[in-house]
Amino acid sequence: MKLISSFILITLISCKEQKKDKADTSPIVYTKKINIDSLKQRVKENIHFIRDSLLKGKESLLGDYLEKYQPDSCVIIAYDDSDLRSGFEGVKKIEDINGDKIDDAFFVMPPFNYCDEGYSYSFFDSSLPRLLTDSYCCHPDNLFSIGDIDEDGLSEICIFHSSCVSRFKSLIAYSLKNNEWKEIGNCGFDIGFMKPGEEKRVRKISKGKFEMLEIIDKEENKEWKQFTF
Repeated sequence: MKLISSFILITLISCKEQKKDKADTSPIVYTKKINIDSLKQRVKENIHFIRDSLLKGKESLLGDYLEKYQPDSCVIIAYDDSDLRSGFEGVKKIEDINGDKIDDAFFVMPPFNYCDEGYSYSFFDSSLPRLLTDSYCCHPDNLFSIGDIDEDGLSEICIFHSSCVSRFKSLIAYSLKNNEWKEIGNCGFDIGFMKPGEEKRVRKISKGKFEMLEIIDKEENKEWKQFTF
């Protein structure tokens, strides 16, 4: 990693969001100066802590997490172990995505550099890339499978996306193309109208075609938006 200066800022973020993010819960940020070598060592310790203490050492994917997603040109971020533990909401199983007929699993990962502007959903299966967001209000329950819409053997996914403020959110659907998650559809979501649940707001019409239910003012004004990819 390139040396930006002899000293850089380490950011310790302490923030545990509430599900559905009913109020503005912006991160509280503390900074202090630290030697860059010490910072890089601290990030490695963060990775080991997540792998060994939070994921119980069962998966090896975090071993090369920094190598895969940590650009040399970005200032890196490290955390207190206590903040990582308090913000960790566990591992969630999800219906098979990669087509091997085995349920997949993922967890929410905080950013480790300032180029990432939000949290990411990280999968145990290394063939599935992380889904990077621009939100700091991500929870395991916010991601779900919507089935293999384009019938290519891989399931599409959807997330409940929140900016941490306002009652107006969104549902965003993704498909895995060329080893990247590509957005294929989205619709508005007003938390004043939580029913039906997120999963029932997305349905397949035919191969490569689906629709999403948008309710943003009154339940009787709901609209099915159609997408093709």
